[in-house]
Amino acid sequence: MTFLRPRRSASGNTRLPFVGLTAAVTLAVLVVSVTSGASAYYTAPGQGSGSASLGTLLPPTNILVPATSSGAVHLSWTASAGALAPTGYYATRTETGTAATAPACGTSPTSTVATVSCDDLSVMSGGYTYTVTAVYRGWTAKSAPSAGVVVSNPTKLAFQAQPSNATSGTVFASQPSVAIQNAAGQTVTTSSRAVTLAITGSPAGANLTCAQNPLTAVSGIATFTGCQVDKAGTYTLTATATGLTAATSSNVTIAAGPATKLGFTTQPTSSTGGTAFPTQPVVTVLDAFGNTVTTSNAPVNLSITSSTVATLRCTSANPLTATSGVASFAGCQIDKTGTFTLTAVSGSLISAASAALTISVGTAKKLSFTQPTTSFSATSQTTFPSANQPVVTVQDAGGNVLPGSAATISLGLTTPAGATLACAQNLLTAVSGIATFTGCQIDKAGTYTLTATATGLTAATSSNITVTAGPATKLLFTTQPSNGTGGTAFPGQPVVTVLDAFGNAVTTSNVPVNLSIAPPGGATLTCTTNPLTAASGVAAFTGCNIDKPGTYTLTAVSGSWTAVSNSLTIVVGSEAKLAIAFPTSTATSQIAFPNQPVVTAQDAGGNTVTNSTATVTLSLTNASGAALSACASTRTAGVTTFTGCQIDKVGAYTLTATVSGPITATSNTVTISAGAAYKLAFTGSFPAGSYKKNTVFGSQPVVTVQDAFGNTAAVAVSVTLSVTAGQGGSLSCTTNPLTSAAGVANFGNCQIITSQGSGNKETGPYTLNAVAPGLAAAIPTTVTIT
Repeated sequence: MTFLRPRRSASGNTRLPFVGLTAAVTLAVLVVSVTSGASAYYTAPGQGSGSASLGTLLPPTNILVPATSSGAVHLSWTASAGALAPTGYYATRTETGTAATAPACGTSPTSTVATVSCDDLSVMSGGYTYTVTAVYRGWTAKSAPSAGVVVSNPTKLAFQAQPSNATSGTVFASQPSVAIQNAAGQTVTTSSRAVTLAITGSPAGANLTCAQNPLTAVSGIATFTGCQVDKAGTYTLTATATGLTAATSSNVTIAAGPATKLGFTTQPTSSTGGTAFPTQPVVTVLDAFGNTVTTSNAPVNLSITSSTVATLRCTSANPLTATSGVASFAGCQIDKTGTFTLTAVSGSLISAASAALTISVGTAKKLSFTQPTTSFSATSQTTFPSANQPVVTVQDAGGNVLPGSAATISLGLTTPAGATLACAQNLLTAVSGIATFTGCQIDKAGTYTLTATATGLTAATSSNITVTAGPATKLLFTTQPSNGTGGTAFPGQPVVTVLDAFGNAVTTSNVPVNLSIAPPGGATLTCTTNPLTAASGVAAFTGCNIDKPGTYTLTAVSGSWTAVSNSLTIVVGSEAKLAIAFPTSTATSQIAFPNQPVVTAQDAGGNTVTNSTATVTLSLTNASGAALSACASTRTAGVTTFTGCQIDKVGAYTLTATVSGPITATSNTVTISAGAAYKLAFTGSFPAGSYKKNTVFGSQPVVTVQDAFGNTAAVAVSVTLSVTAGQGGSLSCTTNPLTSAAGVANFGNCQIITSQGSGNKETGPYTLNAVAPGLAAAIPTTVTIT
């Protein structure tokens, strides 16, 4: 029996002596666990007696893993430190929580790696620890578990940079970039998946273009370039990649670019002539990519693309100003039949043409005169020329003739004004939608239109027809003179018209027309102008009046033509003027006129207004200090008789008679002379101051002979001047007494004479007296002598 007895050698190895061995053998005996995860072994020579050396396989240490990972975990460790070098290592992954284990890094007990690191690829998301086991021949040494690692695989996409707003067809200023992330939102830098961008929801008509799309991620990020959207609007972008949750960007607003063209966004639809299209055209202002330029208010004009006969009308404005880039027309119609397109234009913008639309004949709506085509003239009671005979057509709303219509059409004058239209036949049935009238004429001169009517259809009015008169044959009072008062213009003035045989005014006539009255009976007809030349065949008199009351007719005469007016009555009117009968030309002051004035109230024709109650007053027209006095008056049947009237002052005067209104009249001139000499009076400027003694007065005395009322009596009398005694001086004049000339005595060189050396005894006031035989002395005047 072989046995072992352990013995420690001096080196510290445990040595086992062999007893009883007869052959060389190698024994491997698991003896004891020396350290954690380590295995002991020994080797012994197998020949004779000897000894064996016992060794330890140590596990690797310092197992390192990242705290997090995205699908691939990198392991590294420190190699086993024992005397025995492992032949390899294998790794084991243990799931946290379930403790489930699985080979890692593609290793196993039978498939090891000789390196001190490995990569555990395609690890499912979760939390793990790792162990590494050293292998030597049949022995293993397992490490302690590593720290935990959390593995997150790529699960989603996220926009790392958002696209910015832009205009249509313009590259975003800020381009989108998309990150490939794990569930924790971390970028999986090992991912190189292809990422695709698209407009969310793929809206119709909008297109996203980029420099490259799909784009392969680099280090987990797909950075796009050159991205743009062609259509205006607000969008989001969606990023997708196989197996990952898609990502949506924030809103990106694409604005329209500058206006470049027009487009029919709603096409007009076919209709009948003159009827609004069932669908009205809508024209939109667009940018180069077909986006509505909502900021535009450009005026848009619609027209028929090419037509010389048809007319396009719209109830909306045309041109029509776009609102937010859109011009929505209303009430548009084409009058004539055919196939048309519409063209929309606006300044320098590229025009747009609509789809074709067809206009066909509609139902009967109205009548129309297709002849006469323009206004024309005709003579009264004469058939219109054939080219102007009325032709009326039955039309639809657009003016297209309805060839199948047999409507009954009637003609008449729109405004007859006493005139009559006559035709060969009038009611007339249309043939193939056309009624052709014949033999039509109008009897009275004037300007007319014809009206055509038919049941259920809109009437038509012709162009103007001017009917002129025939040759002049007579006169007619077309306005009768009206009753009036004497001398006042008739309220209704006579108008005499030159007529043809049918009573039409001959507007080409300018003959002179004379008016007269019958019977005259002493009356007079007065007019502003008489005879009066007719203007356009009409003599419209003005200002005509008859002065005397009575009943009259007027007779109008021009050559051999005469006309007599209706009777008119002229009566006395109200006070319009006064007449003064004053047969006196001379009178004496303060003595009643020998012939007193008589004032008569008259109407404009000079007829006495016998019922007048107006009070007449008399005054001097030019008084100049004189006074009219002592007048009394009586009024009888419009006549006021004055008595006792006189004027106090000498002179030439006229009298003014006045009644309220005022109405005045002026008399002839009456000359008033003075009465008999009665008194003297100092006149002139004497004494006009004081004078020195023994010196001629600077202003000489003037003495006038007057009647009792102060009027100069032109007589020659001897006038004596004297001074009242008392001062001692005496009066001296060249001549004294002095005989008056024409009633005036002009004294000369008068002075007060005093004795020499008398001092002041003869100075002071002197009273100057004037006397004449048989006359009252003058009122004395005082002169001061110094």
